[in-house]
Amino acid sequence: MGFLNYLLMGALAYAAGWAVRLYVLEKGSKPEQPYSLSHPKIKIYLAMFFGGMLLISALLGKFVLGHEGLDVAFVIVNSLVATFVFSFGLSPDHIRHDLPD
Repeated sequence: MGFLNYLLMGALAYAAGWAVRLYVLEKGSKPEQPYSLSHPKIKIYLAMFFGGMLLISALLGKFVLGHEGLDVAFVIVNSLVATFVFSFGLSPDHIRHDLPD
């Protein structure tokens, strides 16, 4: 995979995190504990995305990159990086960018 493929995958991961934050977290009721990366609901979304990326990375390695067996290093590193980028889109630290008066 080339640089542009990784850039596209990162953009999709960021957009997925942003969409979850915008359409799921902000549409629901306000939580008692404010959302942060240590919030249990955020941890569940991160774990689900990581699991999905494990499967997607394994399929990419086999069918796109032509790896003979399961390339464990590629699958784990690719999934961790994609989950890290997903967390930026999901992170409520950047929800509102209020400009100063």
